[in-house]
Amino acid sequence: MNMKLVPSPEKLVALIDEIVTSGWPDRDDDQADYLLRLGFHQGEGQEGFRKGYGYSPGPDSAADLGGELLSDGLAVTDASWSSYKGELFSIGFFVYDVRDSHDTGAVLGYRFIYSQLLARYGQPSDATVRPFDEATSYWEVDGTGIEMYCYTKPFPLLQLGFSHVSRNAAYEARLTE
Repeated sequence: MNMKLVPSPEKLVALIDEIVTSGWPDRDDDQADYLLRLGFHQGEGQEGFRKGYGYSPGPDSAADLGGELLSDGLAVTDASWSSYKGELFSIGFFVYDVRDSHDTGAVLGYRFIYSQLLARYGQPSDATVRPFDEATSYWEVDGTGIEMYCYTKPFPLLQLGFSHVSRNAAYEARLTE
């Protein structure tokens, strides 16, 4: 890719591949190590991963844990993780957040990553393109959901989200009870 994006789209594709191939941790005790292996850590002053951070509201809120993630090597913003009943089911973050309405990094990054995921995992089960290059796509690969969103309004931004498909379904089902 010609444009210098931070993090590089290649690095993000490598992270996606790692999440898909490494599998999700089975126990609460393994979450911290798993997230650290992916390059994420919690900020100073936060409790450890296992102790939770940011309890979610809901009828079974004691079972919901989540928190902010930081990464020294990825230049991500608003990164977070969520677990339900001690099982990690979601990781998400934003990249290319430059708050410049003329920046094309989010669109170029989305297109590059999309083409790489298309080559690796085939057609997404959902792909939508709206005016102004806004787009969404979703793949389900080996029990991992990969969501990618490209926003252009009010400013360009790329969002990536990953979920353990069956754990995420259990969490969402609980919300509708």
